[in-house]
Amino acid sequence: GLPVSIKEQVRMAGFDATCGVCCRLFEPATEDAVLVATLKRAGAIPFARTNVPQLCMLPESFNAIYGVTSNPFDARRTPGGSSGGESALVAARASPLGLGTDIGGSIRIPAHFAGLVGFKPSVDRLSVKGVTVPRKGDRNGQVNIRSCPGPLARSVADAELFMDACASKGSGMHESD
Repeated sequence: GLPVSIKEQVRMAGFDATCGVCCRLFEPATEDAVLVATLKRAGAIPFARTNVPQLCMLPESFNAIYGVTSNPFDARRTPGGSSGGESALVAARASPLGLGTDIGGSIRIPAHFAGLVGFKPSVDRLSVKGVTVPRKGDRNGQVNIRSCPGPLARSVADAELFMDACASKGSGMHESD
């Protein structure tokens, strides 16, 4: 199985998905997000959860729970955000592949800052069921420009492997949200 790191915003059974805010601590998920379950079925081994900015809405990655994530090439610089924890881990070669989310650049900016491949797939291409949103009651207020999960990788081939595993027929990704 391929080790895969998972952005802290994506639910994994037994772990908090705080979106970087203290009021969501000690509320571990009871089940995996659809995408995490799909990756596991494909043989992936989720082994790390990665840092996000408070409320997942800044182009850097720090919060009062986990602290600051720095760019692995220059600790004085940010790895970007909100998937900056993913970009730092993948760029440092501590994870071969990472799962992030993106509304307005949250995969693409960190990928750029760390010299990685990362993209925002078409909305609804991959399931968001089980991806926590930073709003009260976990209600998603995004209507026109919506978030979607996607890969952070060191090569196009690795990003393609991620998409093949997550979006292929029979992957479970076409379950209704």
